Amino acid sequence: MEIVKFKRNISLAEFASTFFPFGIILIAALLAAEFKPNLNLHRAIYSFWASTVLLIPAIYLYILLGKLAKKNNYWLLLWTFSFLAYLVHLFYEVFGIYGGIQDFAADGSAIAVSKLILAFWWGLDISLARFTDSSATWIQIQRTGVHIYVGLSFLVANLILQAGFARTLGITLAISILVALLVRHNTRNGQDNENLPPGSYGLPLLGETIPLALDIHSFYRKRVKKYGPVFKTHLFGKPVIAFNGPEAFTFFLNQEYFTRENASPHPIKELLDWDTLPLLDGDEHRRRKRIILQAFTPEAFDKYIPSIEQTAAYYLKRWEKLGSFTWLTEYRKLSASLTNALFIGKEPGPTSETVGEITDTFIKGFSSVPINLGFNAYGRALKNRDWLLNYIDQAIGQHRQQPRQDLLGLLLSARSEDGSTLTDVQLRREVMHLFFAAYSGFYVALTLLSLTLAQHPEIAARARQEVKQYVPDGPLDMARLQKLVYLEQITKEIRRFYPINAATFFGQVKKDCEFQNFHIPKGWGAVAGIHTTMHIPQVFSEPQSFKPCRFAPENFAALPENSYVPQGGGPRDGHRCAGEDLITVLLKIMGVHLLRRYSWELLPQNLELNQDLFPTPRDGLKVRFGIDRQTVT
Repeated sequence: MEIVKFKRNISLAEFASTFFPFGIILIAALLAAEFKPNLNLHRAIYSFWASTVLLIPAIYLYILLGKLAKKNNYWLLLWTFSFLAYLVHLFYEVFGIYGGIQDFAADGSAIAVSKLILAFWWGLDISLARFTDSSATWIQIQRTGVHIYVGLSFLVANLILQAGFARTLGITLAISILVALLVRHNTRNGQDNENLPPGSYGLPLLGETIPLALDIHSFYRKRVKKYGPVFKTHLFGKPVIAFNGPEAFTFFLNQEYFTRENASPHPIKELLDWDTLPLLDGDEHRRRKRIILQAFTPEAFDKYIPSIEQTAAYYLKRWEKLGSFTWLTEYRKLSASLTNALFIGKEPGPTSETVGEITDTFIKGFSSVPINLGFNAYGRALKNRDWLLNYIDQAIGQHRQQPRQDLLGLLLSARSEDGSTLTDVQLRREVMHLFFAAYSGFYVALTLLSLTLAQHPEIAARARQEVKQYVPDGPLDMARLQKLVYLEQITKEIRRFYPINAATFFGQVKKDCEFQNFHIPKGWGAVAGIHTTMHIPQVFSEPQSFKPCRFAPENFAALPENSYVPQGGGPRDGHRCAGEDLITVLLKIMGVHLLRRYSWELLPQNLELNQDLFPTPRDGLKVRFGIDRQTVT
């Protein structure tokens, strides 16, 4: 027999086994007060003790929560009944001791304020547990917070502010918390008996989410160095297996064992507006991806190249006049104009640059504390997400009225094999994902191209000679760009060498499986390292050295499967980024225009890469820029 409680199924046996102890404990506490001279005072004290008795197993179970629904149900029931007993305590304190809410509030003490906050937050958490999807990251974060707040409040009240039996309860609560933390830690370590990969689960409850958020690239590098290519961790409230290296990356792409559907943390899904390619899998993912890929073919690129060259020319003239500037700032502006030109059909300039600033604020949401307060980074990111979606909606309407041969125009006319198209809702979400991915991919890759050519004059000289030989002047197209073999090697090595993308989107293990004799448990999270995979010395010798020759045609063809994965791996209609080839085209076009006419030198500055989601030089790449007199005669 089941009692349906909104989001949870709680059996009658589970309910009865917690409700009856709750009733007995609370009634006993209230009856005991009848034998005391100050009835209301002791009702308040004894009901608080009753709440503490129920809180001890509730917090113990919360710390040890796992996949078992029964354990989770017992936690919620005890957590709820402890709260109800606390409300009884608060009732007698407010109305029995103080005489009313006004007098209680007028007391103004820190304890009074703390009790009101505690009651409100505790009740809110119980409501969220019953009415909402408790897997959301922000709910898990606040749940951890309220358990810490309630636990500390009860410890202080029982251990410090009271004596006798209350202190015994406080000691018991403290011991139960310590034991639960030790059991949780030992249980996790003990799971290695199942032959799990090496690694660490980090702090209780928080796992290793904080070091990941502080420096995502360093997070993966350090753990691969310490544990090897496959390691376990705990991120966003969930155990995760990380796969690094070509063989492990290939295993991660096996859809028999892994899925992307419902696998990403709540904030990522919310920022992407819930329904877009990185969050999908299976037939619907393939259908949409094949439609989108129609806008990323060589024939499509030939249609985009005039807009790319027009945008490049606009900013090159500007830089020629500036002479000295910070290139990262300028490349952000160029990338904003270029993304607008390709997706929306806008001209380069201040209007498009403003859209870039809005996109930047949106992107920062992916590495912010995922709580929407409106004014904070995550809240601003969600507002800018909505602005971008509305901006794209307007562009869709304009393109329907006046068809264009830009990227959005091709997506509007694209059809799947069965003749279906993307709905406007699907299109707006997919274009938003492509829009911000292209914007960030453009400015980061262009900044690193310019840095590389400045730091390696011998590489720049060879690339300049190739440009002079094959495309010395005139407009570009795909046929001319394909002749620039060495420049393409440079673009590939840039994306291998620099830590641009740290990892894939998250996946989830569909069923128990094994990899390299390690047990991979069903239900765990999974992720594949991108930059770490391309720095495996067994595949790329001297991985910390910049060597375009790695991607000479014969060397590139000999690389193991999924060893070069700058924007994901696998087939093109899988979870590999649709825009990977477009980045190559852009880098080659910009490289041609720079090498045909210009030279630049680095000014004194800090060139160390920062810890951003997409790292760039800390001082923004300050340069002195001008016409190359040896090239232009």
